[in-house]
Amino acid sequence: MAYSELFTKDSVLLNLDGGDSTAVLGALTDALCAKNPELKDRRDEVLQTLIERESRGSTGTDGVGLPHVKMAGVTQVTVVVGVHQAGVEFNALDGEKVHVFFSVIRPEEGADEHIGLLRWLAGIAQHEDFVSFSCQATSKEELIALLSELASTSA
Repeated sequence: MAYSELFTKDSVLLNLDGGDSTAVLGALTDALCAKNPELKDRRDEVLQTLIERESRGSTGTDGVGLPHVKMAGVTQVTVVVGVHQAGVEFNALDGEKVHVFFSVIRPEEGADEHIGLLRWLAGIAQHEDFVSFSCQATSKEELIALLSELASTSA
């Protein structure tokens, strides 16, 4: 399966709001929990795990954040993407605001497979026009098409 196939309309948040990183992580958590039944009753745990991950070192740079964690009791990878038009202070490595967030919850097993996904996401994030094009997307389908298009250039 191509990594771009992990993205469906229910995994895209076009208009993230919230003025800080915790609010954005909360919205991403809600989407992750809605998408994966294994996470349905674990919202607080997922959110806390993502917050703890970011406290150990920001996953943000070049306008993109990639909060990701492995969790016990999860058998499938779950990924969402969100766009915050104004950008959020995310303690990014370059000091800039983050506009696009990929969040990944993965099983504790299968690290090699999931490292490939993270590498793919990082490659897309480094595309010079990715953040700009993501912020211009007017529909979930448009953002999914962008990810699919960039998948071939970052594979």
